[in-house]
Amino acid sequence: MKNLLRSPSGIIATLLILGLAALAVLGPTGFGPSATTVDMLRASEGPSAEHLLGTDGLGRDILTRTLAAARLSLTLGISAVAIAVVLGSLLGALLAASGRRVRTIGATIIDTMLSFGDILLGVVVVTILGVGAQGAVIAIGIAFTPIFARFTFALVSSTVARDYVAAARVLGVKRRSILSRYIFRNVSDSIIVTSFSAVGEGIIALSSLSFLGLGVQEPQFDWGQMLTDGVRNFYLNPWAALAPAILIGVTGLALSMFGDALAKATNPLLRTTQQARRAQADSTAPEQKVTT
Repeated sequence: MKNLLRSPSGIIATLLILGLAALAVLGPTGFGPSATTVDMLRASEGPSAEHLLGTDGLGRDILTRTLAAARLSLTLGISAVAIAVVLGSLLGALLAASGRRVRTIGATIIDTMLSFGDILLGVVVVTILGVGAQGAVIAIGIAFTPIFARFTFALVSSTVARDYVAAARVLGVKRRSILSRYIFRNVSDSIIVTSFSAVGEGIIALSSLSFLGLGVQEPQFDWGQMLTDGVRNFYLNPWAALAPAILIGVTGLALSMFGDALAKATNPLLRTTQQARRAQADSTAPEQKVTT
């Protein structure tokens, strides 16, 4: 935590994530009633003292509706990435621990799936599973699985070649124990760091599905669905589309910044270098005082 909060980007990302977490927890409770109240007499109004960002096509307050949608948007994004991390990590680790022929076939399949792109693959999966929040989460989770499978495959392949893994094999340690005790423990930090950045991308991907009408459906609402409705009435009130778009961008930026800062904070080489510099600075400080 000290290394994470030592950099300006780490501090900003941490504050933004804490704010988003508080908004996700308290948003629906505090803003839920006003976010769902329909007032056709105030439909598609611009910003005013009563409605700071105006109203949508049904007269619902855009500001409170955007804030209340934070919980569902973040929950769906985290759930989709969790599916991808579990499936992709297991698949990548099993391929890396398999024989050469299986590794070659598996790597070819993963590269083929990556060539489609996550949004296109998500559209195909959600078309098969059916539209809705649940189908969108599973679709994005499956679409992101090849990314984590490829990443884990590369990490595990490099770790398998280490001397301590070879020594464990010579001692007769079972393959399952080698994966859990000697490999996953050495690659889990990199996977966790990458997962934070992927959550932001997952939220953007889910919002894209909602924008296409394949994601969250009424009466539920997330930022992607709000963005879709806002674009239709953009010339009447542009804030109906800009408000959810800004929160989508801020969330993705905050999670990406946090992932980068966490990667630097958990890097043992960087941490050792910083400790050596601080120790050198502390040792030279008394000499400077004596010279003065």
